[in-house]
Amino acid sequence: MPTDLTRMEAYVLGAWDLGVCFSLFLQGVLCAQFAHYTSCDKRDSIWIKLFVAGLALMTMLKSLQSLGMTWIQNVATFGNLEAGSNLLRTHWLSKINLGLEAITAFYVQMFFCRRLWVISRNAYLITVCTILFVAGLASGVVTTFYTFTASMESATVWLGVHLGIILCGDSVLTGSTIFCLLRHSRECTLSRSPTRSILNSLCRVTLQSAAPAALCALIDFAVDMRITTTIWEPPLVLLAFITGMVLPYMYAWSAMWTLNSREEICLAAGQHQGNPEPMAKVEKAQPDGPPESMA
Repeated sequence: MPTDLTRMEAYVLGAWDLGVCFSLFLQGVLCAQFAHYTSCDKRDSIWIKLFVAGLALMTMLKSLQSLGMTWIQNVATFGNLEAGSNLLRTHWLSKINLGLEAITAFYVQMFFCRRLWVISRNAYLITVCTILFVAGLASGVVTTFYTFTASMESATVWLGVHLGIILCGDSVLTGSTIFCLLRHSRECTLSRSPTRSILNSLCRVTLQSAAPAALCALIDFAVDMRITTTIWEPPLVLLAFITGMVLPYMYAWSAMWTLNSREEICLAAGQHQGNPEPMAKVEKAQPDGPPESMA
């Protein structure tokens, strides 16, 4: 019978490998999304294009970090189970994992805050979301600090704070976005107008793109709370490692799905109305800018 220690080592080592596999798979999906964005004729501002470029750079750095951890675990420390399972405590490359997640999450959340501002023009709502996301970033930095100082108990507690804050902020942001889109949709006088169809489609895309990241963050938060209050059960450690590693990719995937879906939504609305050029009329119907800018 294997001992508890070797069983935990097996789960930790497996968690690193599975987390890296899922991360690289999602990086491949993101590469396809980046390629789709650059191949289309976009009329986005330079800031949106710089946002996409920065997001591509962040996810690439995260993938390189994942590959580096795989090299250390399976090559540099090959055969040394204790060294491989203690990478989180011993090697800086694994200690920056949460920091990269927190920065990527904050980067994407600010993009969605800008999107909510375009939709709502509500400064109070944007301020609340921004405060929550800044607090989430700060708690992620504190967690990373405790990881580097080998204070794992404090790091676990602050990790729960970080995940709880970003989960709360994401819920407020997504709920507010859907509410504002539905309100604008009800204000449209024509029930079958292209603008209303676009707004309803944006509501659906907002919910669909936010759900995977929110579910991943929720699982990570629930597992972290379980680990904090009880012993470190190997299956929970496995799940915590995997969700923690794929969470930044989920945020990036959500942002790129939102950006790439705009053209399809407008084209579908135009075809539904029998209009070969929906974008031009949609712009004329929106004096403050086309609905695609809301995405």
